Order: sequence, then C-alpha cells, then structure tokens
Amino acid sequence: MYKQYIQIKNGKAFSSVQIPADMPIMELTGTVILDRDIKDDISNYTQIGPNTYLGPSGDVDDYIAHHCDPNCKLHIVGNRAILYSMYVIPAGAEINFDYSTTSTDAATTNCNCGSNKCRKIISGHHSLSPELKEVYKNKGMLPLYILEPNMIYKR
Repeated sequence: MYKQYIQIKNGKAFSSVQIPADMPIMELTGTVILDRDIKDDISNYTQIGPNTYLGPSGDVDDYIAHHCDPNCKLHIVGNRAILYSMYVIPAGAEINFDYSTTSTDAATTNCNCGSNKCRKIISGHHSLSPELKEVYKNKGMLPLYILEPNMIYKR
C-alpha cells in the first residue's frame, strides 16, 4: 500500500510518489460505530454500511478530502474500507474520493473542490444525478448497501 507516501499539507492528503491505477493506497482505520452512537458531527465519519461508520483515526486517512471529480474510490467489505486509486496519480497530487459514493445522508455541506465538475454541495448518494449514479456504478465505486439497499440488514 502507499500510506507511507501520503503527506498532509494544508489539511489535505497528497501523494509524494506516483501511484499506479487500481492500486490500494490505504485502509481507513477509525473505530467502527453505529450512527445512533455518534455524539458529535457526523461529517467527521465515513459511512461503511447502512447505519455503520468509521470514526476519525488520528492518522492520514482523516485528511482524505471530498472531490466531485475524484481520483480514488473506497472498496467497502464488511467493516473494512480500502482506498484505491482509479487512475495514475502523479506525485504531488491530492488524494480524494467523492463522499457521495458512500453516504446515504440527507444533510448537505458546501463543496469547494475546485473541479469543473463541482456540484457545489456534498450530500448523500440520493443527491447525485441519474447519469452520475450510473457512471459511478459502472466504475465500481458504490458499496452494496447503496446498490442493493433492501439486501442489507440494518442493526
């Protein structure tokens, strides 16, 4: 994995080396928590199941930013979330993923990613256009609890 090559600058994560496409970069390592047990701002957590989240880890994975035109995606299996590169990521590039690919949250926050594809808000998967949902589905960016919500048991 490439975790050792991720550096924090201005509160965001950047690669110090070129990362090939389709490579695991790092595992998100926060504590698994149910939504009902979250006492602070839910935006500090990464959703990994219908009502399951990973909390802050205190490590570099806490600095992976949202981007409306991401270069990474999360693979979620059980309570594990692995960040993968989608394309070749050049040295010095920000490491990011689209938070809407894993979120079912209805809350919104402003987006300042700077992409020409910027949607101006960050929200749950439901807020994406049908076309973008299809693109993300075809790229394998959506976890099972979003693709098949009726198949997943909620605790």
